[in-house]
Amino acid sequence: MIARDQPTGASGEGAPGYFSYAVFAFSLIAGIALGLAMTRIQGPLQRSNAEPWQLRAEDRQHYQIAIALEYAHKGDLPGAMKKLIAMRPAQDPLDALADAACALGSSGYLRSESGVRAIRSAVALYSSQGRAGCAEQLLPQKATISAPALATEVAPDAGFATPLPTKPPLPDSAADVAFRRLAPTPAPKRSFEARSARSYCDAASPALIEARVVDYLGRGIPGQRIRVRWADQEDIFVSGLKVGRGDAYADFQMEEGIEYSIDMPGAADPLGASLSTGACYTNNRRTLKSWRVTFVEI
Repeated sequence: MIARDQPTGASGEGAPGYFSYAVFAFSLIAGIALGLAMTRIQGPLQRSNAEPWQLRAEDRQHYQIAIALEYAHKGDLPGAMKKLIAMRPAQDPLDALADAACALGSSGYLRSESGVRAIRSAVALYSSQGRAGCAEQLLPQKATISAPALATEVAPDAGFATPLPTKPPLPDSAADVAFRRLAPTPAPKRSFEARSARSYCDAASPALIEARVVDYLGRGIPGQRIRVRWADQEDIFVSGLKVGRGDAYADFQMEEGIEYSIDMPGAADPLGASLSTGACYTNNRRTLKSWRVTFVEI
C-alpha cells in the first residue's frame, strides 16, 4: 500500500495548528479577569465626595466644629446655618452643634490650644442665637489681664537719703472700671416682631401654619426657633429646615377646634390674635383654613 502524503505548506512544514490561538485567547481572558479580581481585593474603589450628612457620627462632630471655626473667621451667620442645616440633624441644628461641642470637650479635645479655640468658636456661634450646652462649663477660664503694678519698687541706694516718691494706689472703684472694660461683651440677641398674619384656603395644604422669619430687607434667616402653644402643650419648629422652601420657611400642622398662639421664644412676643382652623371652600371643594405668619427682625 502506498501511504497518502500529508499536505504541506510552502516550507514543507505541516499546516498551522488552530489550538495555539484558542490557548492564547483563553490565557488573555483569564489574565484580565485575574487582574480585575486582584484590583478589587487589594485596592477596592474608594468612595469620595460624600455629603456631610453621610459622615460617621464622630466625623460629623468635627465637621460641625469646622463650620464654627469658619464662622468665627468670616462672621457669615447665614452661610454657617446653611451648612449646619445641610447635615440634616434630627434636632435644632444649633442644639446639635452644642451637643457636638459638649461631646468633644468631654473627650480630651480641650488638651490643646487649638481644641480650646475651636470649642470657643462653637460656643460663640450657638450662644449668640440663644442656645446653651455643657461646653461652657468645660472650657478653661480665660486669663484676665491684671491691673499693672501701681507702686514702683526702688532698690536701696546709698546716694539717696530718702526713698523715691511713688504714685498713690488707685481706689478700688478705678480698678473695677479698668477690669470691666476688659471683660468681653456678649453678642446681642436678635429681636423680631410679628408683622402679619393672614388666613388662606388651599386644598393642598389644609390646617397649616406657615411661618417665615426675615430681616428688614425680606431675606430669610435660617435656624430661628418658632413656638406654637395650645392648652398646656407647646411645640418648637425651626426656620430653614424644609428643603426647597427657602431659609425663612417653617410650618406646623394644626388640628380643627383648637386655638393656637405663636411666638419666638426669647426673640418675639406672641402674636396678638390666636390662630385656629375651620371650614373653607376653594374651587367648590371643602377644606380647612390655613395661616401665614411673618416675623421681621427689628
